[in-house]
Amino acid sequence: MTAGLHLAQEWWPAEGAEPPRWVLTLENRGDTALEGFTLCWTGHCKLDPAHPLENAQLLRRVSNFTEVAMPGGALAARAAWRFTVRAINVPLRHWSEAAQAAYLVLADGTTADVTVELCRPGGTAPGTPVLGLAQAEGGRLDDGLALVPWPHHVVAEGATTPPPGLSVNPEGDFAALCALLFPGEQLVDPAGIPVALESADLPEEAYHLHFAGGQARIAAGGPSGHLYGQIALAQLLRAARADPASCRFPARLTIEDAPEHGWRGTHLDVARQYYPPDELARFIATLAWNRINRFHLHLTDDEAWRFELPAYPELTARGAWRGHGLAIPPLLGSGAARHGGAYSRAELAALVALAGRFGITVVPEIDVPGHCFAALAALPWLRDPGETGEYWSIQAFPNNSLNPAVPAMLPFVEAAFGELLDIFPGKWVHVGADEVPHDAWTTSPLATGRAAPALQAGVLRHLHAMLRAAGRVTTAWEEGSLGGGITPEAALLIAWQSPASAPPLAAAGYDVVVAPAQHYYLNMALDPGWWEPGASWAGWSSIAATYQFDPAALFTSGATGRLAGVQCCIWSEQLHDRRVFRRLVFPRLSAVAETGWTAPARKDWRRFAAASRFMPVPGAAL
Repeated sequence: MTAGLHLAQEWWPAEGAEPPRWVLTLENRGDTALEGFTLCWTGHCKLDPAHPLENAQLLRRVSNFTEVAMPGGALAARAAWRFTVRAINVPLRHWSEAAQAAYLVLADGTTADVTVELCRPGGTAPGTPVLGLAQAEGGRLDDGLALVPWPHHVVAEGATTPPPGLSVNPEGDFAALCALLFPGEQLVDPAGIPVALESADLPEEAYHLHFAGGQARIAAGGPSGHLYGQIALAQLLRAARADPASCRFPARLTIEDAPEHGWRGTHLDVARQYYPPDELARFIATLAWNRINRFHLHLTDDEAWRFELPAYPELTARGAWRGHGLAIPPLLGSGAARHGGAYSRAELAALVALAGRFGITVVPEIDVPGHCFAALAALPWLRDPGETGEYWSIQAFPNNSLNPAVPAMLPFVEAAFGELLDIFPGKWVHVGADEVPHDAWTTSPLATGRAAPALQAGVLRHLHAMLRAAGRVTTAWEEGSLGGGITPEAALLIAWQSPASAPPLAAAGYDVVVAPAQHYYLNMALDPGWWEPGASWAGWSSIAATYQFDPAALFTSGATGRLAGVQCCIWSEQLHDRRVFRRLVFPRLSAVAETGWTAPARKDWRRFAAASRFMPVPGAAL
């Protein structure tokens, strides 16, 4: 009865006095009329409920989940229902910002999937999304050395036939890394170059590599330096095999190398989209190949709570899943079917151990007190029962912040962070602290009229003291500095709102990681074209623009002492399709990695553009 349901979309930008229009058409291509149904869809954009729809009635909106009804409630066979949305949170600039999944709720309460056609600009023919791997343009290897990030000092002489591999410990960290990234390439081979690992009085991540006479020696201050030296050899080997006309494996090679910044991070949002543990393992290996040493794991948000907390089993039983009829509705490209997942303690511990083998510290994040819609959906007793009003987050979630005035709130937060301290031994623990609505809790009797910033600051002070007592460093988004919540001692803030955010934080005494959305948010589109995927609220950033951004240039001379490093952030709202993930993330991730490792004077766009095509992309062939 419900076969042949299609949803078409057109976006018409504002023109003169005419406001923008998002026109949606539900087609019933079947032979049976539909009565008493509603239409639900998810994507990325959010409707403004204050503006009525044309030829449709808005029934429910939770962030990007929308449910509407057709006037009259009946759609004849072989007929179409066309309606118009006039107001959404931001104008559509890319096809991926519109509806991605849809379904009907039928009169008997069952659901029927709807085929969603990609949104196209009004008045144009259907187009084709750009989903192939992005390539940096204008590249050339003058010396034939495909190394990313580029070393501090390198001397290469001559060329020789690429060896069959590296003769290293087949049970060692480098072999484990290659098994994850290149299972069919045999980069580890007993008939290959013998590699001797030697101890030296060097910093942990620094290494000296010498290759001559068919043998290699890597001197380092610790396992990370040894691993990075082996990666450098393997990068040259893979490139020389893949493109011998442009790349060479030197006959003699000396590299003396050390990182420019101590914090070279990548953030991954696993709350908006679930990434299975094996996928995370390959991603961690990819980070290591780029010499990234911090993996910021964003475990909770409005859309999901992703790790088990034994004292609160409902968090993952209810808060890790979304779908029709569940506590969390379908969101972000998922439909009526139950969708999601959670990580067990054992799975997270295994990821931490794997990352440690590769010189990477996992930085876990529970985002509090805002961005907690999923936690509150799972544990509704954490709300003030007397709170009658409604406030909305910037992502259009209602009443999404943990109320510090509720007595059970702090014990819950302490238990959650206590679990993180047990699982994650690294120095840094991230507490979120961003985007709490300014009108949060204003109708909560327990809050007794206290302003949201003051309440939030109190929670952050409590957590900061807890983490300091455990010997950890409190990490947060830049809003953690507001109202005296997190003081500079034993703290690190991530400056994300703009490049200009970082220097004032450093001047206030905070250690700062530079991660401006305009350059280092890898979910932003690569260019403004409609058929490019990605978000656009922070603009767009080409591979070259990401590469050429210089975080040190933000600071005055002598004021870089508080610059801890750089981090790219991968927010997953639009990344349900892994082809979109690969296009947006690579090779921009390598561009940020080189900025973190290589001194500005040693960077070279033309060389990077040529060498980056040999960097691994999980799920894609070289």
